[in-house]
Amino acid sequence: MSRGFLFAILTSLIWGLAPAFEKIGLHGRIDPYIGVVIRTIPIVITGFAGLVVMGRIEEMAQVELRNVVFLCIGGLLAGFLGQVAFYSALKNAEASVVVPLAATYPLVALLVSVMFLGEAFTWQRLVGVVFVVSGVILLK
Repeated sequence: MSRGFLFAILTSLIWGLAPAFEKIGLHGRIDPYIGVVIRTIPIVITGFAGLVVMGRIEEMAQVELRNVVFLCIGGLLAGFLGQVAFYSALKNAEASVVVPLAATYPLVALLVSVMFLGEAFTWQRLVGVVFVVSGVILLK
């Protein structure tokens, strides 16, 4: 097994576990927006602490502005707006439905990558899209 494959499995386990904690954390009168802000605090603290501990803080100054802008846009879309939408869904519906439905984002990524990044649309990807859409239909 490749290192990338093992990290993908680890990612799946972590991302599969997190919504259970988040659903519990959203119980009661907490607003999803406040939940996202609270969730973000340890991410920022841990991220900067890691850079300091690894001695890599100066690398931040070496990143080109263009890269920073696009990463910030991605962070605002996925890490903030997407997370607020996800928390709103999680607060108002069952996690067993919300998480798989939200996990259909690769369909959007596929369309965007084909239309704007010039990536190829293959038969294998088409079959994958059919499977994902079929899974969403079964959840409804």
